[in-house]
Amino acid sequence: MNAIIKNLFRATLLLLAILCQALPAHAGTPVDFWAVTGSDDDVLMYKRLADRFHARTGIEVHITPLSWGNFATKYFTSMAAGMPPDIGATNLGGPMDYGSVGGLVDLNKEFPGEIDKLKAHTFPRLLPICMWRGQLFGVPAEMSTLALFYRTDIFRRLGLTPPQTWKELEETIRRLEVAGYHYSFGFPSRAQWAISLYTMPYDLPGIAMTPDDKVEVDWNNPKYIQGVLRALKLWYTHDSPASDQLNRVVGMFRSDDTSIGLPMFIDQPNYYLQLPISAPELKGKWSVVPWPRAEDGKPYCIVGGTTYVIFRKSKHKREAFEWLKYLYSVEAQEAMIVDHANRQTDSTFEMPPLIDMWQPHEDAFWSRPDVANVRGLKETLAPAMPSFTTLAPVHGASDAGRLEGNILDRMGTYITDLYSAEAGKHGLTRWDLIRKFAKGGLHTEEVALDTKIADRLKQEYDKAQPEAKTLIEKETRSYDERFGKVIGNLASFESKSNILTVIKWVASVILFGFAAIILALPKYRKHWVSYAFIAAPVVASIVFVFIPAATALYLSFTQYHPVLPLSSAIWSGMSNYAEVASSGDLYKSIFRTGIFLIGSLPLSIAISLPLAWFLNQRLVAQRYWRFLYFSPMVTSIVSIALIFTQLFLSSSQGWLNTLFLKLGLVRDPIQFLHSERSFLYCVIAVAIWQGLAFNILIFLAGLQQIPQQLYEAAAVDGASVFRRFRSISLPGLRAQLAFICILGVIGGFQVFEPIYVLGGGAGEAGDKFGPNDSGMTMVPLVYHTGFETFEMGKSTAIAYILFAVILVFSLIQLKLFRGKEESQ
Repeated sequence: MNAIIKNLFRATLLLLAILCQALPAHAGTPVDFWAVTGSDDDVLMYKRLADRFHARTGIEVHITPLSWGNFATKYFTSMAAGMPPDIGATNLGGPMDYGSVGGLVDLNKEFPGEIDKLKAHTFPRLLPICMWRGQLFGVPAEMSTLALFYRTDIFRRLGLTPPQTWKELEETIRRLEVAGYHYSFGFPSRAQWAISLYTMPYDLPGIAMTPDDKVEVDWNNPKYIQGVLRALKLWYTHDSPASDQLNRVVGMFRSDDTSIGLPMFIDQPNYYLQLPISAPELKGKWSVVPWPRAEDGKPYCIVGGTTYVIFRKSKHKREAFEWLKYLYSVEAQEAMIVDHANRQTDSTFEMPPLIDMWQPHEDAFWSRPDVANVRGLKETLAPAMPSFTTLAPVHGASDAGRLEGNILDRMGTYITDLYSAEAGKHGLTRWDLIRKFAKGGLHTEEVALDTKIADRLKQEYDKAQPEAKTLIEKETRSYDERFGKVIGNLASFESKSNILTVIKWVASVILFGFAAIILALPKYRKHWVSYAFIAAPVVASIVFVFIPAATALYLSFTQYHPVLPLSSAIWSGMSNYAEVASSGDLYKSIFRTGIFLIGSLPLSIAISLPLAWFLNQRLVAQRYWRFLYFSPMVTSIVSIALIFTQLFLSSSQGWLNTLFLKLGLVRDPIQFLHSERSFLYCVIAVAIWQGLAFNILIFLAGLQQIPQQLYEAAAVDGASVFRRFRSISLPGLRAQLAFICILGVIGGFQVFEPIYVLGGGAGEAGDKFGPNDSGMTMVPLVYHTGFETFEMGKSTAIAYILFAVILVFSLIQLKLFRGKEESQ
């Protein structure tokens, strides 16, 4: 009977194998498509497109959504694990980030002829950002740009016309300020990656490679500095609402009140679809124009958006490319435009990269009723479409861009402080000074401020340009040395064994060795039940702690990129540790970590200890008070960050700023999260509030172990409440104090979440760890090095330095507390 069952089982397997070979490659295993989206509606849209595609081709597509905040980490993790999707939609930097290290398919090589047809239908100036050394790693997906919205009724009343040039824009802003109005610059204000918006009209990309592979850095070019100065003035010298207030722009645009009204704002075109729904009373009172052009330069407009990429390890490259071609078809593009345009308050207009969609033969589509709400916007943007441009990527540009981003952050703080100081000299608020400048008053002072700003910017660029050029040249050489041979021979590296395999085998041998010893020796075998109980945690510790830690330790002595096979890690000895030790980033991060510890741990203990003592008394509604103080412990860090973001809002609408302004403590709103001077202190405040509950719990447990008779005896002897606290409570809490100090130091060195959330890490672009990296403590530095610059060897070296620092501080604290106990 058993033989018959075995034969039937083998026959079934053989039949399944034959069927699998007979079926098309795509049958039963759908193409895996990951889409970076900002809405659930995008997922539903892609699913509807996938159903149409499946009905037409028989190829099934599985849709997986990725949020903007962490898509890059997920893509890199999947590639490092060897399990990427077949095709994905990522940001514009994705082709360079993943393709230059062998993670993506070169579309030119893999699909010759077919991809040429696709490129012929794409605006050619959108393609450079997808290319790397002649290879095409992606194609543009959905594009976005800038538009200028204005209140026609207010403009008419003030005798204004919509600005067409930069000079007209500056004049319009001044005349609005004379009338008491602000203006808003949203996307992409204060962003380093968008500086080309102000410099490319002069053909100055900032960073570029010449045809003979030499690095060009234009930062000290007078025209480049002029463009950056224009950006800084638009961002910081007009009291424009900061990024933490952009969700209020529509409300301010609706208002006629000069104290809060915004008759003009610059942002993404999506507001064109949202305003009629959010502000129906403004019908006929607003309009839109493209981003103004430079008077003395060629037309240029920034473009953001996504790209489609096919992953090298895809099992269905052909099917994935068919899906890409379908997404690039006029049918799919029309369907996406219709879908985006009819989402009510979530409606958007993503500009199609296909030339065909902007041609006269598509007028019939744009005349359809279901796209009537975007027709005017399309007509507004169509003349500017040829100016939408992307720049060719440069290796090392992200690190150099960080240098420039920090310059812009420092300049933002400098300009704000400069204007505040000048306003204080005249007994004015910063906004009053700006209005006085707009009216032509204090002209000499305004010129002097402009000169100081220009001089400071030139000094910053003169200092940073040589460093940026050296950094890019080093990264380019390092890329060729590290990855040149590897990328050209990936298949052989993937077939080689690697350190992780070796460590897993060693761990397995050790585990099986222990098991064999236990089974072989009677004195151990009789306790097999005990060993069975501890086997699970031991195995889990080896799998999830020992193996990763040992692998990371090995990687700290190598040069390794997470997308490449682990066998490609190049042994570099102590070079990572030497480079980290000589880098200013490490010492700056240790210094910031020290500030965080000094600012948070003593204050946290000073606040939580009296509160614990208070909660230990006999109180009315004691449970209520304990719940109130313990609530931070069970509150999500995201919820906490949202609350504190409103608390630290950088305008007069922020809770703290409202209080300080009413009390007369400040003349101008404090730029809490937008100034390098205050950002880390805001993080400290959040950390103290979040950590109070844990400290209170520990102290309360310690207080309840102190015999009550000691307090009663001290009271009989006439000891005051403070004396009882100092002489009885504090000595009795020595163990708890040691515990909290040790954990506090460890937690302080490991702080990450509050910095990441308050610093804007949930967003795709811009600062992740505060302005000018003011929140770049040690763990954020590990994250930045490993997951933003992809230097995994250096990142793990920093992590082990962090481990050593924590270990040393913990041992010192233990010795100090034990010494005190022994002396007593």
